[in-house]
Amino acid sequence: MTNKIIKVGTFFSGIGSPEKALEKLKSEGYIDDYNLEFFSEIDKDAIKSYCAIHNINQELNVGSIVNIKGKDLPYCDLWIGGFPCQDISCAGKMKGFDITSSTRSSLGWEMIRLLGEVETKPKYVIFENVENITSKKFKETLNLFKKDLIDLGYTLYDKVLNAVDYEIPQTRKRYFLVAILDNNHIFKFPEPINNDLKFKDFMDSQVDEKYYLTNDEIKKIDNKMFFKKKNTDDIRYEVDLIKYKNGGVCGTDNYSKYHQSARIFSELGYAPTLTANNTADNTKVVVKG
Repeated sequence: MTNKIIKVGTFFSGIGSPEKALEKLKSEGYIDDYNLEFFSEIDKDAIKSYCAIHNINQELNVGSIVNIKGKDLPYCDLWIGGFPCQDISCAGKMKGFDITSSTRSSLGWEMIRLLGEVETKPKYVIFENVENITSKKFKETLNLFKKDLIDLGYTLYDKVLNAVDYEIPQTRKRYFLVAILDNNHIFKFPEPINNDLKFKDFMDSQVDEKYYLTNDEIKKIDNKMFFKKKNTDDIRYEVDLIKYKNGGVCGTDNYSKYHQSARIFSELGYAPTLTANNTADNTKVVVKG
């Protein structure tokens, strides 16, 4: 428990998911309150959404992280930055995030630069990215990233967490790196929580017809069912009924050219991580009836 207002600054802010988490911590009594000192975002639509969701003025946006100077930032107790994952994710081209690479993912190093420039460093910094950042391909770069934080005086704690372990029916593994300036402070990641929730528990009971992919033409052979997409015979879906009942991946979109978007999921299991690189052909779910 804390008895003060936490001053917060976020980078790569998007629509402000960490801020929503802070609101929840406040509502549950873990913190008294927080105050957003600044956020950093370049996408115009994201900026408008952020300000509408959190009811703040766009003047708090400090813009692109590459143009920010540490001396211009107000003091914060906490910085949060989920830096771009496109060049680290398995769904991307994995160009990496080496400091000299000039990839989008290398923008994470800008937070390191700013930590070295500010007059008073934040007591806590949280970084977030995809699980693949811990793979052999990126391990050396990640170790260099962590070494720079240690050289700045931070004690580090890191772990890959999965959303399904925290009452969210989605398989979403993410790497979290927590940096703490106080060496005497011991941090522990939350223990997993038993999760009885399934994807169907969060689905609307009434869904517009336009969101259903298939027509009424169904062919069944043994434990498999075959569907056609509405208004075309070119796209077909194959579903294994046994796998459907067990949850998880239960079918295949034989038309899709991407491995991730070709997978069909059961409503009786967990939702997958949604991909941003192929929004026109994304996750498909089998629902009863």
